[in-house]
Amino acid sequence: MNTSAIDPKSLSVDERLRLIDELWLSIAADAERGDPRAVEAINLEYPVDSELLAELERRSEEFERDPSSAVPWEDLREELKRKYG
Repeated sequence: MNTSAIDPKSLSVDERLRLIDELWLSIAADAERGDPRAVEAINLEYPVDSELLAELERRSEEFERDPSSAVPWEDLREELKRKYG
C-alpha cells in the first residue's frame, strides 16, 4: 500500500473528514460482502454502555415524534465554538 499518495496536510479539514467518511463507508461495504478483516473492523470491541444506548434511543424516539425538538448541527457547532473556542 502506498500511503504517500495522499498528504493529509495538503487537505482541508472538510476534505479530510469526507475522506474518513468515504474510507469508513468502503470498509462497511466490504464487511457486508463478507470480508473478514472488514467485519472485524466494523465490529467494535467496545460495547456501548447500556445507559448511553437507552439515552440515544430515547432521543431518537423523541426526534421521530417531534423533529422540531432537534438542534441543527450548524447551530450546535457554532454554540460549541463560542463556548469552547
